Amino acid sequence: MRSLAIIGGGASGLCAAIEAARGNADVTVFERMPKAGKKLLATGNGRCNYANCDLGAQHYCGNAVFLRAVLTSAYADTEEFFRSLGVLPSYEEGRLYPRSHHAASVRDALLAAASECGVTIKTDTRITGVSKSGTGFLVMTADGERSVFDAVILAGGGKAAPVQGSDGSCYAILQSLGHTVTPLSPGLVGLTVRDKSLRLLKGTRVTAKATLYAGSDAIGAETGEIQFTDKGVSGIPVLNLSNLCPGKDRLTLSLDLCHDVNEEELKTHISSFIQRHPDARTELLLGGLVPAKIAYAVMEKAGLPPETRLAELGAGRAALLCATLTDFRLTVTGTRGFDDAQITCGGVDTAEFDPKTLMSRKERGLFACGELLDLHGECGGYNLHLAWTTGRIAGSSAALYLNN
Repeated sequence: MRSLAIIGGGASGLCAAIEAARGNADVTVFERMPKAGKKLLATGNGRCNYANCDLGAQHYCGNAVFLRAVLTSAYADTEEFFRSLGVLPSYEEGRLYPRSHHAASVRDALLAAASECGVTIKTDTRITGVSKSGTGFLVMTADGERSVFDAVILAGGGKAAPVQGSDGSCYAILQSLGHTVTPLSPGLVGLTVRDKSLRLLKGTRVTAKATLYAGSDAIGAETGEIQFTDKGVSGIPVLNLSNLCPGKDRLTLSLDLCHDVNEEELKTHISSFIQRHPDARTELLLGGLVPAKIAYAVMEKAGLPPETRLAELGAGRAALLCATLTDFRLTVTGTRGFDDAQITCGGVDTAEFDPKTLMSRKERGLFACGELLDLHGECGGYNLHLAWTTGRIAGSSAALYLNN
């Protein structure tokens, strides 16, 4: 059996190891953390949203031709793959979770399958370099170990959430082997904003339509639960929009706090309420539309003291109140950093790899998969699906390469 080194024992690395071992390769996985698959335990709020019922290309960013090849691969059958490992799905609004609702079920199933296939996993091992050595590759560790392998798969993940094990060190290895790495930025991450209302809203959640603007141009919109933090905003809609921020200037975020109410219906409601309850305070009107803390922030942004009586509003300030509810505007100053990000945007240039095999076009026997690639998806299991699929493609292709 010819030897294969896999750098990284995360989602893509474990899948690559399983497929390569099933293809009769002698597989060694090098993982810098004490146990492989640690980052999986944090996905899906600890429940591991591992796939989605709708896995269309519209949910991804990256080279369209490359993506199409990956997403239509025979190895893109994520649900069936995990069923074969004993993980049955639970469906929530199109998202797939293990029926146990514990991410450990997914991690443990992968580790069990790898062990069953005879994969060797070396934990607490940091790789410091990979270089060509004859027809193979020399793999060097921080402990001074030097081993030659017939092929190598780089699956070390991006720079997001380094505490979970992905420190971005594989980018440098790829560059040392002649590959190009596109600009990197935190992805699926909260936005930092500059607005005095944050002091009122920290810890508040509200369902809204969020629209991201670059100058006067709307560049993306998402609807769902928005979470206010001490530094800005988060929640799935915001995380998805964060991927659009790199390279954009004059960013603002508009929240439609009454997105499910027709604008004319909202105006009529406000007008009628004012007529029926002229002596009521403005906060009573807003309390029937948004959570209390949101109501106070809306009044502050509209320049209305909480004790303002509805009869004092007048048509102009009533219209301003309505406009603030439908366009609660926040100035975006940037995104949170890699420590808080779920994924890395950017990565190794996919044009330098064969999308059908994930083998390098520059160095035969060198493969890359997972978050290292310049591909990424939305929240909802899309990025893990990409990790499983690219890992399995790389692993099976590496085995074929070694056996030919």
